[in-house]
Amino acid sequence: MAQRHMPFGYKIIDGTVTILPEKADLIRKMFCDYIAGISLLQMAKDLTQQGISNANGKPSWNHGSIGKILSNCKYNGNDFYPAIVTAEIFKSVKAYREEKNTQLNRNTNYYANGITSTYPFSGKVVCGECGSVFKRYTEHHDKNKKCNWKCKRYIVDNRVCCKSGVVDDHQLEAAFIEIINRVLEKPDVIETHPTVKAVQESTELKKLTLQISSALHKSDSDSAELAELLFKKAAEQYRLSTIDDFEYQTSKLKAIFQTRKPITEFDEALFKATIKSITVEKIGQLRFELTNGVTLNTTYTLRGKGGIDHGKSDKNSISDPCRSDL
Repeated sequence: MAQRHMPFGYKIIDGTVTILPEKADLIRKMFCDYIAGISLLQMAKDLTQQGISNANGKPSWNHGSIGKILSNCKYNGNDFYPAIVTAEIFKSVKAYREEKNTQLNRNTNYYANGITSTYPFSGKVVCGECGSVFKRYTEHHDKNKKCNWKCKRYIVDNRVCCKSGVVDDHQLEAAFIEIINRVLEKPDVIETHPTVKAVQESTELKKLTLQISSALHKSDSDSAELAELLFKKAAEQYRLSTIDDFEYQTSKLKAIFQTRKPITEFDEALFKATIKSITVEKIGQLRFELTNGVTLNTTYTLRGKGGIDHGKSDKNSISDPCRSDL
C-alpha cells in the first residue's frame, strides 16, 4: 500500500500501520469539538489560522476535509487500522451528524451531486408513539401500488413493534395546504411564542457528573477513562441543549407569507421553507411544527375497516396554536 493512501493520523512503520500521536490527538479533538457543538466550518477556520497541516501537509482546512475524518470508520479501528477513537464516540458523532442532516434536510448521499431527497416528506414525518422517523413504503398488494408513510419501527425482525398511524402522500399534502391557508387567513398565529420548558438535568447527566467528580478525586485516576467520561458528558449536554431562535425564524416566515395567496396545490419549495416536522398521532391527528417552533394541528383519516374520517373539529382551531390537544 502506498503511503499516500494512509488516512490522516496513520503511518506505516516496518510494515505495520502505526498511529501518529500528535495527529491522533487532533483527530480526537475534532470528534470532541463536534459533539460539543463546534461546527465543521469553525473547526476548519481555527485549524487553518493555527497553521496546522492537513493530510497534504498544507495549513489549509475546509469543512469537507474534517467531515471526511469524522465519517471515516477506520478511526474506529479494524483488523488493519488501530483505533484512534472508541466505537461509542464514533457512533455518537455519526448519530449527531445524521440528526443534523435530517433537521436541515441535507442530502446524506454523497454521490448524488447535492440533489436532495426524492420525497419532500423524507426525514420530516415523525411517529407520535415512539419518536422515530417515518419511511415511505409501497403497498405491492394494492393493485394501484399505493405508497404509504409508516414508522420505521412499524415492523422490526418480522414483528410489529410500533402501532403508529399510517398516512399517504395525498393526506400529507392536503393537510399541508390546509395549515398554510389557515396561517394566511390569520398571520398572527405564527407570532405566538411556544412555551419552552426549562431543560431538566437528565439522569444520565447526573450520573456522569458524579463519575467525573469521583475520578478527579482518585490519585490513580485513568486519564483515558476520564477523557471518555468528559466526552460523554459533553455529548449529553449537547443533546439536552436548545437554541431559542424564535424571533429570527418568525421573521423569515413572515417574509415568506407576506405576499402569498391561498394555495390549492402542494408547493414543495414552500413546504421545505416553512415546515420543520409533522408528527403523526395514531388517534388521527397530525401536528405540524413550523420552522419557528409554533405547532398547528389537523386531522387525517385513520386506516382500518372502513376507515374513520375524523373530519374537521374545534380542536383544529388556531386560537391556541402552541397547545397540543392530546
